[in-house]
Amino acid sequence: MLTDKETALLDAATELVQEKGMIALNMSDVHKRAGYSRAAQYQSFSDKNALLAALCMRELVNNTKAIEEQRFDEFTGQFTVVLRPVVYRYLKLSDRLMIDSAFGLMLAQVRSLPDEERFNFLKSGFEFLNKEREMNN
Repeated sequence: MLTDKETALLDAATELVQEKGMIALNMSDVHKRAGYSRAAQYQSFSDKNALLAALCMRELVNNTKAIEEQRFDEFTGQFTVVLRPVVYRYLKLSDRLMIDSAFGLMLAQVRSLPDEERFNFLKSGFEFLNKEREMNN
């Protein structure tokens, strides 16, 4: 369960990524946007990779819930780029294990979606991502 501080930091990071892109995300901007000190931020997220892992994890969990509850319009893919090998391999082992577990749960939900045209792109995209991940493990 996320604390209010962690939620505020992740929300601020999400806004900044939407404004500037993931590469331009600066840790100094995150804590300022969220209204916390630099020290408070680093108590929750040790570096940019830990923050990206948390953003990805939150998205995976939210997506899994959205599918389970058939709220398909709330499904997002902004932070799935963290799952790509170019970013993923730089995460700490504990973050990778956590993300792998959440990705597996979400992928099972994606696979359970009906075979309807509106879900085909989503299904094929996550199957591609899964194959790419399997090849790089």
